[in-house]
Amino acid sequence: MTVTTLRRRAALAILTAALCAIPGAHAAEKARRQFSVHPKTFPAGPNPCAIACRDLNDDGIPDIVTADRGILADPRDERPANDELSVFIADKPFSYTRQTPTLKCGFGPYAVCLANVDGLKWPDIIVASFHAVRHRDVTVFLNLKPEGVFKPVTFKIADEGLPYERHLDGEGVPLFTKPGLTSVHVQDIDGDGLRDLLATGWSSDVVVLMRGHAEQYFTEPHFFPVPGGPSSLCVADFNRDDEADFAVSCRATDDVSVWLGDGRGGFAEKTRFPSRCAHPSVIRAGDMNEDGLPDLVVGHSYTEDSIVLFFGDGSASFAASQEITLGDDRRVLEKEIRDVAVDDFNGDGRTDLAAACFASGEVTVLLNAATGPMLPLEFSKETHRFEGAKPRALTAADLNGDGKSDIAVALWETNAVGFLVNAEK
Repeated sequence: MTVTTLRRRAALAILTAALCAIPGAHAAEKARRQFSVHPKTFPAGPNPCAIACRDLNDDGIPDIVTADRGILADPRDERPANDELSVFIADKPFSYTRQTPTLKCGFGPYAVCLANVDGLKWPDIIVASFHAVRHRDVTVFLNLKPEGVFKPVTFKIADEGLPYERHLDGEGVPLFTKPGLTSVHVQDIDGDGLRDLLATGWSSDVVVLMRGHAEQYFTEPHFFPVPGGPSSLCVADFNRDDEADFAVSCRATDDVSVWLGDGRGGFAEKTRFPSRCAHPSVIRAGDMNEDGLPDLVVGHSYTEDSIVLFFGDGSASFAASQEITLGDDRRVLEKEIRDVAVDDFNGDGRTDLAAACFASGEVTVLLNAATGPMLPLEFSKETHRFEGAKPRALTAADLNGDGKSDIAVALWETNAVGFLVNAEK
């Protein structure tokens, strides 16, 4: 073997080692996989686009609710969209019965969460609709008995006074005649012991606040103007004042808006910054770099195929960021990230990620391999395909009681719920 050959091999070895050591290089699959696809799926309504898990009947097993949007051929036509939810009651882990009759809500149910609104023992169902009719922009299904009796209470968001500046037809008439709710979050944000509701009004460029009420469940809505098509929001204490704040992904303007709360139901925009990639579709909060401060996780749809991490400094500033690219070609729609879950999937104390990749029919799990707050973070990746389906939304929950978070997935086109089971092989 010649000296030249030895030098070439040594150089190649050094280059390979350097590439493998690049922080954030996570394209290679783990040799040991954290999840496996459960062989069973369960039929849902048409085109489920949101999913939530919680024990609805106090039997110790999480149940599942999906918001089934349906098909909407013309955004001005409200009728073709579905107006039902799917409620799956578990009789044992990964075995569900879809409740009948189905629960009726506003047309085009788009977001759902489970929270105790009425103060009784069991979680209630809160759903926000994109094309609401019959005074059903927000529908709360009060959970009255563990056997699955739900009483609907509906809330209308008035059309008058809402701006419709971005979505006009050729004659200047609004394409959407409703706020177009695309996400919903329920928690006590003002410290009065009552659950408050925050929702993004995509078509009217607002965040909607409905404060908790002891008798009427929620008060009349208050609007915060958020231009740019607010698509998703998350709630956390971003400036360490022990008050709830919120951050919004703005899909039309490709940026993120951060609002600080005063603890009394008031919010003011603190900052707005570019999301680094096009069409931020989902935003989540979590401590990604183990510094005790909430960070932002922003998933992007269409051609970027990226998740961007924005690291908080405790003053509601997010100057440091890191992009995690799931696709191979930024010019081609490969993944289309529609939802992201934030959780510690492997029990190592670090916050991991899971992404619903609509275009590729996959769920990608990113396990956080970082040690401490040093940036950029490193991740290992594993990908799971749902054949013939398009993962539209997902949520993390311990579905089989083994102490590890599994993943429930809303599957578009096949109209079903699927699962990734957390059981490292």
